[in-house]
Amino acid sequence: METNSCLINVKGLCTYFYTDDGIVKAVDGVNLKIRRGETLGVVGESGCGKSVTALSIMRLIPAPPGRITRGEILYGENKEKSVDLIRLDSRGSKMRNIRGGEIAMIFQEPMISLNPVYTIGDQIIESIMVHQKVTKKEAKEHAIKMLDRVGISDPAQRVDDYPHQLSGGMRQRAIIAMALSCHPNLLIADEPTTALDVTVQAQVLELMKELQQEFGMAIMMITHNLGVIAETSDNVAVMYLGKIMEYASAHDLFHHPMHPYLQALLKSIPSIVGKGERLAMIKGTVPDPLSILRGCLFAPRCLEIKKICQSEEEPPVIEVEKGHQVKCWLYA
Repeated sequence: METNSCLINVKGLCTYFYTDDGIVKAVDGVNLKIRRGETLGVVGESGCGKSVTALSIMRLIPAPPGRITRGEILYGENKEKSVDLIRLDSRGSKMRNIRGGEIAMIFQEPMISLNPVYTIGDQIIESIMVHQKVTKKEAKEHAIKMLDRVGISDPAQRVDDYPHQLSGGMRQRAIIAMALSCHPNLLIADEPTTALDVTVQAQVLELMKELQQEFGMAIMMITHNLGVIAETSDNVAVMYLGKIMEYASAHDLFHHPMHPYLQALLKSIPSIVGKGERLAMIKGTVPDPLSILRGCLFAPRCLEIKKICQSEEEPPVIEVEKGHQVKCWLYA
């Protein structure tokens, strides 16, 4: 039986928000592939469409005003049995079974993800019972095992704690325990370490690596932190204003950055060498998403701009090396 090489295959995804002021093209023609056991990093400045891409895969786009207008999100390694998530009813039973059971998501802020009036255990138990045919007692036992697995001490007691009784790091571990309680095929982690200090951040990333190897799952790591990307990712997609500007392996991305946007991002990272030098900045700011931009979206901020970059024609996607794609006129 022929199998597909990827677990998730996103083709030409467009997710727009229709507001009173105009149309926000939050995701505009995104193509992504995520293979089992792989970590795909998605990086870019705030407002570039990273989280909306993830919410589109989860079918959690608030409608109105949001709507997936075009594209495919093919889920499943078997071509004959793969399903286009966009064609499923976002509130239907099939999508609900996939969401949480087969594709799980860790959201940016654990205190928002956790309900403050229910215990940690109650929330993990509910997730388990929605997707698995087990008794409440069995679900609680599994919840305790998962809390233990993610490194929460005395899990039999902590399972009855409320979110406010846990530290930020412990809350994030509880979120991971909830997300992985049904052993999903894909874990989408949206800025999973943003609110944590550096020590706890390293512990959480190491934990995710261990659990990925244990369960054989794929991870979609969304962050603006290039250090996290370097530490965790196999392949990386660089997003800007709803489009992917560069796609490559993590090694190629950091050793041979091609797009001026990525080069500028890398130069803006603080370094312990070069003491006394001013921190490099990307000129300007991310444009208003409601503004109508044509041609190269990064052109107004680009230091290597050429005449063709200011034309209304969109730059093509060029494969400069095998597996290394860049959307830029400099390589066309």
